[in-house]
Amino acid sequence: MLLLGGCHGVPAPQDIFQVRPSSNATILPEESIGRQFHEPKDGTPSSVVAYHTTPTPSYPDRSLSENLSGSLEVADYVASLRATGLFPRLAESGPYTVFAIPNLPLEHYAARWQGGLQAEQNLPAIKRLLKYTIVSGLWDDRTIRRAVARHKGQGIGLKTLAGDVLSVHVDTTTNELVLNNQTGETNRLWLVNVPQSNGVLYFTQGVLPPAAVR
Repeated sequence: MLLLGGCHGVPAPQDIFQVRPSSNATILPEESIGRQFHEPKDGTPSSVVAYHTTPTPSYPDRSLSENLSGSLEVADYVASLRATGLFPRLAESGPYTVFAIPNLPLEHYAARWQGGLQAEQNLPAIKRLLKYTIVSGLWDDRTIRRAVARHKGQGIGLKTLAGDVLSVHVDTTTNELVLNNQTGETNRLWLVNVPQSNGVLYFTQGVLPPAAVR
């Protein structure tokens, strides 16, 4: 496996005057919000409209911190980044590649810890987990696939902020990018390759912990 990684020096604030303005946008998914609606069995008036959310745009001339803040789908992920002190990093110049975890898989995973995401005693483990979702460097879909091709189709290793290696390979049956950790667990992607002013954003389908966090 080819190991690739960026420099982990002191982050510098992003210079907004070096960002090209853009009016384009990618609409971030908010599917789990609507899935929380269940038709009342006792006939009580209710409507799925109450669970409707307005579209959440992600603009390529805005930072990861700005675009992530507007998404309800990853609200728990953002709240956890703030609680662990990692969130300001996503406002820096980077670039960073972020594999954000949606609410439902993150809440399900954190349920194994007493007190869940909000418990202070769990913050070190949560911080390690979150740092495993952030990679230094601009690893968009095209760059990853080119690196895999140069490595003759084998997976490549990206060094995360946690210091652990996050592996990425291309599924030969579906042609999709798949994430792997050092114990062989996998995680597929939901949202792919959303450009940010200081990197690129992905949404995962589940939680992929580093080997040190179970």
